Amino acid sequence: MLDQARIEAAGKEAEQATDIAGRLAPWLPLWADGDEETRSAALSALADSRSRGDAVTKVFVEAARDPLPAARCLAMWWFGDEEDRGVGTAAFEALTAGLRDMDACVRAAAAQGLRFSDPAAIEPLLVALRDTEADVRSNVVIALKDFDLPVPSVVEALIRVFRHDLDLEVRENALHALAYLDATQALDVLRLAARAEDLRLRLAAAMALGDSRSLSEEHRLELVSLMLADTDGDVRERAVRSLAPLFDEQPGAASLPLWHAALRDPAENVRVAALEALPLAGRGAAQRLSSLVSELLEDPVDEIRNAAIKALQFDAGAPIPPVFLRLLQSSGETDLHARKLAVQALACRGLAGDAVPLLLPLLSENELARDVTDALIDLPDLRALAPLIAQLDNEDDDCCANAALALAAIGDGEAIEPLIRTLDRREPYVRRRIVWALSFFTSKRVMPVLTGSLSDPAPNVARTAAKALLETLTPVQIRALLGRLPLLRRLPAPARELLRREREYELEEGDGSSGPRCQRLVRLGATEYE
Repeated sequence: MLDQARIEAAGKEAEQATDIAGRLAPWLPLWADGDEETRSAALSALADSRSRGDAVTKVFVEAARDPLPAARCLAMWWFGDEEDRGVGTAAFEALTAGLRDMDACVRAAAAQGLRFSDPAAIEPLLVALRDTEADVRSNVVIALKDFDLPVPSVVEALIRVFRHDLDLEVRENALHALAYLDATQALDVLRLAARAEDLRLRLAAAMALGDSRSLSEEHRLELVSLMLADTDGDVRERAVRSLAPLFDEQPGAASLPLWHAALRDPAENVRVAALEALPLAGRGAAQRLSSLVSELLEDPVDEIRNAAIKALQFDAGAPIPPVFLRLLQSSGETDLHARKLAVQALACRGLAGDAVPLLLPLLSENELARDVTDALIDLPDLRALAPLIAQLDNEDDDCCANAALALAAIGDGEAIEPLIRTLDRREPYVRRRIVWALSFFTSKRVMPVLTGSLSDPAPNVARTAAKALLETLTPVQIRALLGRLPLLRRLPAPARELLRREREYELEEGDGSSGPRCQRLVRLGATEYE
């Protein structure tokens, strides 16, 4: 009978240990206990502790040969843990032996554990494809896929499984594995599955098509065309999602008729899927289909209309669609999500002339102010100067931060003093963006603020100030600045390291070169600066 008190006591003792031996010691007596529940609980707790080392491995090697199936199964899972895959011989030998265990759960766990391991496991796994239990065969198929080695023996075995296995789930997994490993070799199998009477196989074929990596565009379009003629809307939905290119390949003009068919499909989910996949197909395809997407802007189904707003690619100088005008001129929380999407779309369009007058009234709506201030960063316009300065007092941090960057994009000196006044009374998140915004102004009033921000107690603010100075000053100016900062060692570490690196590194361009080597961006993106 399980002694819960002993288990809890061992757990507390293991938590207090400072080394592997100490964490293992409390569990060894329980693992040697005569009670099966106690032994299983001890082994499970040891596995959950994620302790590693020769002594722990020895325990699980013993567990792999234990009479108790639960112990052997747990040992398979432990050996197959991500941190142990392919490491040493103990895990490999235990897992390959587990494929021959008398207990099906142990065999399934062993197959699962061999994923990503030594390719030498492929042969034992191929043998295990003849296992009598479907769960075992499914895990074997998944493991063979995850080796990512399209060798002939694996491909041929998976084709046999798809054609002859009696379990539908095993066949589905085999289809996915074939499409992933070598879709060209599996082309006939995908054609067969796309025409199958069983709906699950047709769905699996459509999903597998999206995962295929080596299929030519001609064959991909052939299969999508076949699947778009399916009577089931879910099959058509999955098929159209595979029209979006994989690995940055751009689709050719041959795909346009299929996009047309999908965008006019009678099923709502298919039209939504086509709209969601279209931006991934590249700007060229999206622009060719822009007239059809514009029609769907008027669709009465909200989900389709919203997807169309996100998919719309504006031609240069194209007028704002009437549906945008209606959405942005409406009031209240009606269609709030669609209105936000319309604001974002206008920012992507990048033409301030007719968009800014539509957006400025929306700053008075709390639900939209954040999106509008963000959009105005990409739509610099003097008409937005005063409204954006007012947004610096917005209690919402994102609105204030966006307004600061939008003011920098406009570049009018009238914004400098309001930005400086706002700096000391906002959170570090906002101060960081205000510092970045100020660095785009050339006024002498800005330099003391930037150098003062090097000592900001928030590391991100200090780092941003250092970045801004390094990007805007020439090497001569940087060295002069460093000379005026005698307390360099007192600066926060992020700013100190950036400035020290500049002091110790001679720029190839010489002292007369400008600081930034590329066009600076107003936006403070996570990729570039965090």
